[in-house]
Amino acid sequence: MNLLFASIKILIWDFDGTFYKQNAGLFGEVRESEYRAIMNHTGWTREKTIEEFKKLHKVTIQSATVVVAKLSNISIAEAAVESERYFDRRKYFHRDPRLVELFNTLAGFRHFILANGMIAKHNETLAVLGIPVGTFEEDVTAETVGVTKPDPAGFLYIMKKTGLAPDAHLMIGDRESVDIVPAKALGMHTCLVWSETKSTIADVTLPSVYDVAQLLV
Repeated sequence: MNLLFASIKILIWDFDGTFYKQNAGLFGEVRESEYRAIMNHTGWTREKTIEEFKKLHKVTIQSATVVVAKLSNISIAEAAVESERYFDRRKYFHRDPRLVELFNTLAGFRHFILANGMIAKHNETLAVLGIPVGTFEEDVTAETVGVTKPDPAGFLYIMKKTGLAPDAHLMIGDRESVDIVPAKALGMHTCLVWSETKSTIADVTLPSVYDVAQLLV
């Protein structure tokens, strides 16, 4: 066990890009789904949609879901649900014995998901990966708190549920700006996964999600 994490009792997991390494095919489908949601509400061409999306995403707004909501003039929760309708993660994945082993090893911890997707779609994908939905006390999304990361609302919601100090929580994710920065600002421990470059922000950087157990056991 890494002594830095001796206080950890709660593990908070991002979903896409964390439970599995970012997949280019899936990423492309997700982005096209976001464009489609915007086009449904605006009547814009695909070219116009991409142009307007790029003006905001990672420029003034970190979350793609928030960009969809703003451009479509709908709520963030509605944007999160609609953006999930036009793709299916499951076709990209299969049972992952290493991920199953990871969660078996970490069974002594309490687990939450904090992600920007749709709960029902997450559950479908967990079943394919071989991880029981019951592993997690709750899957916290915009459907739960009305906003997406990096807004702190989801992090605060989980801390209220656990009733524990920030340093009892470890946020595990693959994106600094969305997962690591807001968690660290609240005093949580942080772990960046699937990165070959050491983060200057996260407490620890790991080459894969499978390495998380070595920090805690």
